[in-house]
Order: sequence, then C-alpha cells, then structure tokens
Amino acid sequence: MSSAAATANPSAWIELPHFAWERLIAQDAPTVRFAKGQTLFTQGEAVTQVHLIEQGRVRLVLLSASGHEKHMAIVGTNGMVGECSAFLDGRHSLSAVASSDVVARQIDRRRLVAHMESDPACMHQVLWLIGMKLRVIAVQNLLLSQASAAQRVAHHLVQLGDTYGELLAGGAVAIRVSFTHQEMANIAGLSRVMASNVLLQLQARGFVDKAKSHWVIRDIQGLRQLAAGC
Repeated sequence: MSSAAATANPSAWIELPHFAWERLIAQDAPTVRFAKGQTLFTQGEAVTQVHLIEQGRVRLVLLSASGHEKHMAIVGTNGMVGECSAFLDGRHSLSAVASSDVVARQIDRRRLVAHMESDPACMHQVLWLIGMKLRVIAVQNLLLSQASAAQRVAHHLVQLGDTYGELLAGGAVAIRVSFTHQEMANIAGLSRVMASNVLLQLQARGFVDKAKSHWVIRDIQGLRQLAAGC
C-alpha cells in the first residue's frame, strides 16, 4: 500500500524497519532482553532510559486511577519506547510491557537528547515517531469509547492493510505484519475470546482469511464500511 495511506491512516502496530539508528547506538547502548509479559517501565516512573526495539514487540498501556488498562499502541522493529516523555516532566506517561520476547538497546535519556541536537536525521525520526504515536493514540481513544467490537477489529485490520499491506491478484491485501489474537484483543480493548470470535465471524463473511501466520483481507472495501459502521 502507499506510504501516503499509511501516514494518513496509521496502524496501532508501529513497525519501522527502514529507520536507521546506527549512530545513536554506536556507543553506550547496551543490549537488554525482556521476557513476554515483562514491564520495561511503568507509568509515572522517572525517565532514565529509552528503549530501541531490535526484536519483538512492546505494547504501550495507559492505566486509569482505578487501575483499568487501555492498550494504546504496539511498537515493533526499529521503534522506540519512552521517548515521548523524555522531553516533558521526566515521568513516563504510559507503561510499556513486552508483548513477546524482546531484544532492545537501552539509551540514556540525556544521550538521546544530545544526539538529536547534533544529528538532524535522528531528530527527524524521533519527532516522526512521537507524532505518529499521538495520532494513533487519538484514534485509539475514540475507538475504545465509541466503536463496537466488530468495528474495532475491522478498523485495526484495515489500518494494518493500509500500513503493511501487499496488494495481491484480485484486489486482496496481504498483511505482512503478524499478530496474535491476544494482541488484537489488547489493542481492541476486548477479551481474547471476543477478539477470536470477531475474527472468525469476519472469515465466515468473506472479509478476511488466514494464510499460515499472516492474514489476508479479501474484501477491503467491505471491511472499511464495517469499520465505519455502515
């Protein structure tokens, strides 16, 4: 799909294989590993490092005063977590939890700020990533407050197709980013059972199909209409 479509309709799954961070991690960026379910940092915690994701995926979670979780985005290859709060009051505004086993590079907050001042390409990438997360979180907040379960899942499938889709013969779109039912449930604010049921219903109606570990959208226009509530 086109990069313009991906930017206008960003997926809550943020994968950036084309981003280059070699100069940033050339020195003083140790490799750290997190097991699936492990917390990288917690909302309200002081920002000391940011994490550049080399392998795996990390979900960003907003906690309400009552402890209710809202999953706002999932960050994967070459994405960064923790940078959004590095320039504010020094406190993380979201929690970050490993959605799979994760390999990351740990970068001191002060080093990131200093490197951005001397490397325009790095500054551009960080600002782009922050802007994209803000757009994703705004859309996600609207979905969680107003959309039905089917609309939420359909929306995320459409956005995945727009951002990471490969056009196939006959107009089908292959989503080249894999995800689990649990990840879809998390980002859609549903139970795993509910998310799985919605995906099965979409398959039965001919909107999507599964090809090995990836999903294929068979009827992208129909799925867009469903996401929009039509």
